[in-house]
Amino acid sequence: MKNWVSTTEKSNFLKWFLNQHQLKHKDARILIEYLLKQHPILENLTFTSSIKTNEKSIIISSMQSDQPGFVYYNGKNKTGDVSKALGDLMSNPADKLNIVLHFYGRQNNQRYLQLVEPSTNYFVRHKQFQEYSKEVNSLIEKSLIEQEIKKVREEIDAALDQNDKQLFNRLVERLSELKEIEKDK
Repeated sequence: MKNWVSTTEKSNFLKWFLNQHQLKHKDARILIEYLLKQHPILENLTFTSSIKTNEKSIIISSMQSDQPGFVYYNGKNKTGDVSKALGDLMSNPADKLNIVLHFYGRQNNQRYLQLVEPSTNYFVRHKQFQEYSKEVNSLIEKSLIEQEIKKVREEIDAALDQNDKQLFNRLVERLSELKEIEKDK
């Protein structure tokens, strides 16, 4: 499930990006300006944090980034030529297009982060949740056993104070059972 982002939000961010950052590859500005004028392309544009090799993807970097200035992936083909990317986008404006922008401060830029499609696989997140759940349940069980051991010890003390040998023997048995369970955890 991905979050829906309006073409206006995408357009506004791209305009801001062009105004705030000097691009490594000067022709990349032309490509972004073209994207801004093409509503069908903007509708199918997805901001991502990583390249999807089986889909059309563009990487554009500002001068402050250590990433390549411009790279265009079209399936297994890769090029640094903006004119080839532009030609392909003009020929196929309805195709899905991913864009990765590299600029200083992008990890903290809330405007950008709201546009980026979550990259976490939901299956992986579910698996992590299950692991965390097991750990939490184990901690809860351990805590409950510790509480019960404490309670049984208090009852043993009370049975000794009351000189109740039968209750004392039952509680000692229960205590040894709980300690066995605790060892297994």
